[in-house]
Amino acid sequence: MTIDVIEPNSFCFGVKKAIDLVEQICDKYKDKNIILFGELVHNKFVMDQLVKKGVKVIVFNKNTAESLLNSFKINDIVIFSAHGHDKKYEEILNKNNVKFFDATCPIVNLSLNKIEASKLPIIFIGKKGHPETIASLSRNDEVYLYDIKEGLDFSKIDAENVVVMNQTTLSIFEIENIYKDIKKHFPNAVFTDEICNASRVRQEKVLSLEKDYDLFIIIGDKNSSNTTKLYDISKKSKFHDTLFISNLLDLEGIDFEKYKKVALFSGTSCPKELIDEVKDYLKRI
Repeated sequence: MTIDVIEPNSFCFGVKKAIDLVEQICDKYKDKNIILFGELVHNKFVMDQLVKKGVKVIVFNKNTAESLLNSFKINDIVIFSAHGHDKKYEEILNKNNVKFFDATCPIVNLSLNKIEASKLPIIFIGKKGHPETIASLSRNDEVYLYDIKEGLDFSKIDAENVVVMNQTTLSIFEIENIYKDIKKHFPNAVFTDEICNASRVRQEKVLSLEKDYDLFIIIGDKNSSNTTKLYDISKKSKFHDTLFISNLLDLEGIDFEKYKKVALFSGTSCPKELIDEVKDYLKRI
């Protein structure tokens, strides 16, 4: 059985930058309580490693965020995740003299800045409840969520034209179909495709290689949006089988004898150690 690790793999620039920032903070503020406000990235392996370094992870939702932020003390160091956050969260910490750091991905920040600066109403395509969606909806009073599962009630938008933006980790297929729906209601809408290049390149690799392998293994966390999109694209292919795994345990009991050529893909928050473990495991079969 041939096993190929498909490039690019492991951390994208934004994820690596966020992890490096947290590690630097851990080294510099050893006498402080270091708190991640939400998961830094959506990968359990990465989060477990940060917790071992003494980082505390706070889980919150829209209703509990402000009360939790108001509970932090001057000796706390708060880090916002790579996905973006509501700007008013920073205002709360500044008011209470709590030091914080922003690990938001630079690509996400560019998108958030565009939303903030827009003079037209914005239709934001994203997953309801995802941190990037929450951040995006908070940056402008006229942002309307087109949920990837529930759609949008267009009657809520009282305007002749709109700007259309999207969560950076969506699938190129999702965007295409939703664009068609929006055009029916706003023929002159301005579309700005915000899928990040790291996600787009991996999605395109899944498509371009679909006939070359008889098994694709997608490695990453099930809560990771960009990894899930790789799986969604891959499983539609009639040329190969697809597995979505988070760790080696997910490979137990699977019969690999029928496969001659296997491709390993990873989400942008998947550590290289896990990819190497999977490859080594398959080599031993």
